[in-house]
Amino acid sequence: MSKKIRRVFNWTLIFTFSFVIVFIILKQNHEKIDEEKVNWEARNAIRINNIKRVCEKYNLGIYKNHKDDGKNIIKYPPTPQYTASTTWLYNICLLMRIPEAELSSGREQISTIARRVIPELDYPEAEEAMQDTTKLLVVRHPFERLLSAYRDKLENSIAGRQHGTLHFYRKYGSAIVKKYRGNDFVKPRDDQVIHPINLPKPAGIEPTWSEFVDYIIDTELESYGDDHWMPYYLFCTPCSLNYSLVAKVETLYQDQLFAFEKLGLSQLIKPHWKHKVGISNAARIYFKQLNISQVNRLYNKYKLDFEMFAYSVDEYFQFTHDYATEENPFEVDFFSDVYDNE
Repeated sequence: MSKKIRRVFNWTLIFTFSFVIVFIILKQNHEKIDEEKVNWEARNAIRINNIKRVCEKYNLGIYKNHKDDGKNIIKYPPTPQYTASTTWLYNICLLMRIPEAELSSGREQISTIARRVIPELDYPEAEEAMQDTTKLLVVRHPFERLLSAYRDKLENSIAGRQHGTLHFYRKYGSAIVKKYRGNDFVKPRDDQVIHPINLPKPAGIEPTWSEFVDYIIDTELESYGDDHWMPYYLFCTPCSLNYSLVAKVETLYQDQLFAFEKLGLSQLIKPHWKHKVGISNAARIYFKQLNISQVNRLYNKYKLDFEMFAYSVDEYFQFTHDYATEENPFEVDFFSDVYDNE
C-alpha cells in the first residue's frame, strides 16, 4: 500500500471514529434531555396532585363537598390574586422586551416595572384569561418566605427606602413595636441578626423578628394586610384555580427550564436566578430569637401551605434558643401522607 493511500485510509478511519464518538455523545445527551423531561413532568404532576389532595382533604374551593360536616377551614376563599416571584417577574418583563439594563439598574423595583407594562385585568376579562391561559404558581418554604419578607420590608427602615421600607414601618412596624415591645425589652444579640456591612444599621425603632412573628401569630389570617406574608392557599387560591405548572424557589432553575419548554419559550429566554434557596443561614440565625412554642404556633398559621406544597418544619425547631431534645421532647401534629420525592 502506497504512502498516499495509507494516509487517506488513516484519515478516513480517524474521521469515522470521530463521527461515531460525536454521534454517541449526542445520542446520550438527547436521551438525558428526554429523561429530564420525563422527570420534570412527573415532578409537576406530583405537585399538582398533592394540591388537589389537600384541597379535597380540607374541603376547599372547587373541591368543596357541599355536604360538608362543618369541618372545612375556609367556606369561601377570596377572589384569586395574581402575582409572581421576583425571578418570574424578571422573565415576564424580558418577554415584554424590557431591556435587562433597565431591570438591573435598581432605579425601580421589578414589580413596579411589571405592573406598569402588564396592567391588571378587570372582570370579566380577568376571568376569561384565567380560563384560557397557562397558569404558573411559584412557591417557597413558608418560613423562608416570611423571613425574607421581614428582612426586606420591616427590619431596617433606614436602608431600602426606595423599595418601601419606610412605608412598611409606618403601616405595620410602628404598630407592631407599640403592641409587642414591653419595658423588659432586650435587644437581639449579634448572633441573632444579620447587618450587611454595606448598609446603614436600623434605627432601633423597627420590630424584631420575634415581635413580627408574634404579630403574625396573633393576627387573623383574613386580616393579613399584605401579600408578602399572606399564606399561599389564601392569596394564590390553588384550590380555586387549576394551575398548569407549580414551581418551587428551591428548584427554580430546573423548573424554569421545564416551563420554558412547555410554553415554547426555550429559544426566546434563558433561566435567570433571583432567589436564595434552601434552609438559609439567615434562618439559622434569626430563629435563635424564637422559642419552640413560637415556631409551633407560626407553623399552625401556615400549616396548609406546608402540607399543600410538601415542606417540612422539623429543622426549624432546632434553630430556636430553647431547643434541646432531652429537655424539650416536642412532636409536631404533622401530616403523615405528604409526599414529594424530589
